[in-house]
Amino acid sequence: DAIVTVNNPELGRYRFQMKGQAREFLPDNGRWYWQIWGKGRMKPLNADWTFSGAGSWLDEEIRIRKLNTGFNGIRYGVMSMDAPALTLLSPLIWTRTGGQEKLSGKVQLTTRKIRLDNSYLPSATFDMALDGRDPRDFSVKGTLSAGKNIGPIHYWSRWDGVRLRGEARWPEQDMRAFQTLIPADLGITLRNGVFYAQAAYSAAPGQGFVAGGHWVVKQAGMWLKDGEVDGVDFVLPWRFSDNRWQLGSKTPVMLRIARVENLFDVTDIKADLQGYYPYDDAYPLKLSGVSLDVLGGQVTMPLLTIPQKTAAVIKLDKLNTGPLINTLKVTQFALEGSISGELPFYIDNPQWIVHNGWVENDEPLTLNLDNQFVESVSENNISAGTAINWLDYLVMKRVRTDVNLTNLGVLTMSSVISGYNPVLDARRTVNLNYRHEENVFQLWRSLRFGSNLEAWLEKSISQNQE
Repeated sequence: DAIVTVNNPELGRYRFQMKGQAREFLPDNGRWYWQIWGKGRMKPLNADWTFSGAGSWLDEEIRIRKLNTGFNGIRYGVMSMDAPALTLLSPLIWTRTGGQEKLSGKVQLTTRKIRLDNSYLPSATFDMALDGRDPRDFSVKGTLSAGKNIGPIHYWSRWDGVRLRGEARWPEQDMRAFQTLIPADLGITLRNGVFYAQAAYSAAPGQGFVAGGHWVVKQAGMWLKDGEVDGVDFVLPWRFSDNRWQLGSKTPVMLRIARVENLFDVTDIKADLQGYYPYDDAYPLKLSGVSLDVLGGQVTMPLLTIPQKTAAVIKLDKLNTGPLINTLKVTQFALEGSISGELPFYIDNPQWIVHNGWVENDEPLTLNLDNQFVESVSENNISAGTAINWLDYLVMKRVRTDVNLTNLGVLTMSSVISGYNPVLDARRTVNLNYRHEENVFQLWRSLRFGSNLEAWLEKSISQNQE
């Protein structure tokens, strides 16, 4: 009988109890049959560990024929496992013959759930086959499967007594298998597409866990709360070290989307991302090359750097006002023509989301008022009716609108309009100064549009104010 306690500043505290029987036994000479059980605190995995097993030491062969281990949970970085357990599939055998040492065996690790921040993988199974010389020099080869549809992911690892290193390959798989990895509050349902990935990793005292690889999504489609997305292509090169993600380690993260149907259709979406998360001044995150086609024109944003030092300028090029007015369900008037402009955009400004933006017409805009609206104004006020008649069919040669949007959602637009009414008198110039103020968050709620964008903006603003 024996009791052994171990305390290591990096590996944790452990207590082993052993009993067995041996006669005329010396290391590698004789026979010893034993049972062992115990518990410990595995500091690197932040886990409480219990175990039991049985085996023998017969001359130069150490054999573990029974092993059951359990953890209250494992947590490492952003990953955690619920109720993992390790069992033997075939005995662990260590042959210690001089010059012909060999270690072999098969084990299985199961867990009810693997959590990754706000997402998870369902019940998972790791199968591992060990092969090597001794416990300080061996490799592990196996597969990982989760739920009914995820995997098998093939992996290989090697332990040299100091460093654990390895690689994993995730073969091409249907995107619908990853529905549980998407937080439920996003309201996204995967519909089609394929995914595959590769990764390499290393862990050692003083270094921690380091990994890198890439994820690829091809031609994915999904349903949103209020629309759908088609033709998603996504390439994510990544690296993880010191609890920090490097996104786009050598080449940028690339996103391409063929079409998004929501309040109105958006097509040919492009964006590149490169940098770090969590981000700070020394490790910034950069979003570049953003462009999309919408309302018959194009919206672009050359660069957004987080933390943000200067405004990210959103450029509008020849957007058609007609579909925009129809989508916003404005019934009092119709507006035809295209506009362009620039909107300086902020994500961490204490006051502004858009500040000192502007929009101008590319060509004369045509304003038509609703007949019932004109008649209603004319009946109630004669002078107002006379003025409204000049706007009933107005060709606006120049339109300039200054735009500001506060982080509370208050949109302010100040417009200067110059035009003429060809029906009443084409030679007479009509000049208007117009100011409009509205809370766009409330507008989005009324249109059942942009709830995700609104929530993100409000969350980002509240965090920055804190």
